[in-house]
Amino acid sequence: MENKVQRICPEAITGLINWMEENFHDIDSFVVTFMLKDKTSMTIHHTSSYFEALGIAAYTTDVITQLGASGEFVPSKGDSS
Repeated sequence: MENKVQRICPEAITGLINWMEENFHDIDSFVVTFMLKDKTSMTIHHTSSYFEALGIAAYTTDVITQLGASGEFVPSKGDSS
């Protein structure tokens, strides 16, 4: 599986919506968790199974770990650790 990492800025929310609209037909499955301003979270998924959702989550953790180790992970604000 090829890593395609894209930082969407400076308007991350608008950029994410635009990216999803432009790539809608290429998206096969997804798991995404949003941290909301009221300190709750919302997880949305479109997967064929529980195990596929777990695999996507594990893959995401691995990609973020690799980006952090290589210095390529750039947080949107605050602490860089």
